[in-house]
Order: sequence, then C-alpha cells, then structure tokens
Amino acid sequence: MSVRRLLLVLALLLGSLGLAATPAMSAKPGSTAGSGADCNLPESDAEELVILNYYYPNKYVWDDTHLTVSVQAAPNVSDAHLAAVRDAIESWDEVLRACFDGEITLTDVTGSKRSSADIVLHYVPHAGGVVFAGYAICGATGCGNIIVSSEFATEEGYTPEYLYYVTLHELGHALGLGHATNLRESTDLMGYGWIGDAPDPLFSQCDLDALAYLFGPVLTGAEPAAPGPSELDPTFDCSA
Repeated sequence: MSVRRLLLVLALLLGSLGLAATPAMSAKPGSTAGSGADCNLPESDAEELVILNYYYPNKYVWDDTHLTVSVQAAPNVSDAHLAAVRDAIESWDEVLRACFDGEITLTDVTGSKRSSADIVLHYVPHAGGVVFAGYAICGATGCGNIIVSSEFATEEGYTPEYLYYVTLHELGHALGLGHATNLRESTDLMGYGWIGDAPDPLFSQCDLDALAYLFGPVLTGAEPAAPGPSELDPTFDCSA
C-alpha cells in the first residue's frame, strides 16, 4: 500500500473512532441539503469553500450520484505518473463510498468499452507550458473535462506525488467544489497551501460535508432546482 493510500485509510479509521471533530453544515433556510458525510475526518484549516453551483445557477449540479471518470493520456506519459492520476480517482472513490455509505461513487472506467464517462481527465504533459498544473473546464452545463500536467511544479519537478495531489484538487472542482479561502495559505485539498513542502493535504470533513450539501437534493430524492437563482449559499462555512 502506498504512503498516501495509508494516510487516507488512517484518516478514515480515526474518523470512525470519533477522534476528529465534525463541523456543522451551513445551508440557507429552506434549502434541501444532505445530512452531512457519515465520517469524522480532520477539520479543514480553510474558512470556507466556494460552491460552484451558485455561480452557474442550478445548471452546475450532478443529477446522479454514481459518477464515472475516464483518463485519456498522451502516449509519452510515464507509468508512474499515469498510476498517480488513477490513484487519485481511487482515493476519491474510497472516501466517498466510506463516508456516504456507497450512495456517492466515482468509478474509474479508463479503457472500458463505454463510449463516454461523466468526467474525462486529459493527461497531457507540458500542456500550457508553465501556465497551469491542472485545469478544470467548468461552465454553465457542468465540469466534465479536466486537464492535468504542465511544466509548473515543485523544485523536485512534476513528480507523480505532485500530480496525485493536483488530480485530487481538480476532481474536487469536477464534483462541484470551488476554491478554499484563504486560497494561498489553506492546506485544504481545495486550497493552494499544500504546494511545495506544506503538510500533505488529506480530505477534510468540510470537503465531504460541502459535497453532501451539493448532492443533498439527489440523495433525498427531491426534484432538481429549476433554472434561475441558486438556493445555495455562494460559500460553505468550514468553521461552523
């Protein structure tokens, strides 16, 4: 088992023993939200997470909780880097299944005969030069495409471990999470503070509770919101 997978399993185990605090959810009165993730993961150091649905009113939302991801990689990608990308998908799937009792899943369908996936993760080395390490292509109809990899990296280079964290971050966007604030200082998965030699970012309870907030209508069987102003707050409070 890799070190990063071991850390994830340890975090879930500690949560199941009640050794970490669980922030409360923050929803607008009258909105439909899930009850929160069934885990006690470490608290986030972020103040809040941006909710992308607020900025693409009632269009940027999944109508299914069992999502699929397919990796389309360039032929010159190393086996270690490709494995890191797929490890990130598996890590998301593990924590979602564990914390939502299998009600939310993220399945890697790379290489299957399936004609399409909900999310396509394009791994193209040096894409964009030094402009970005990862980029979620999000718009009014969703966030079905992600690009990862470029020259932008740490002093050690664009290592498989760095790519693993970039992929985790971009998949968070694809699921509906925006950036954490304070963006540069926060080591939350959706912040930028983990870049370099900062502590390893693990999934936080805020990450999972924010997803419960987003997927709440689907999880409870409620009717999807009609086009128009979003009933969700623009941000999810991590400190509540």
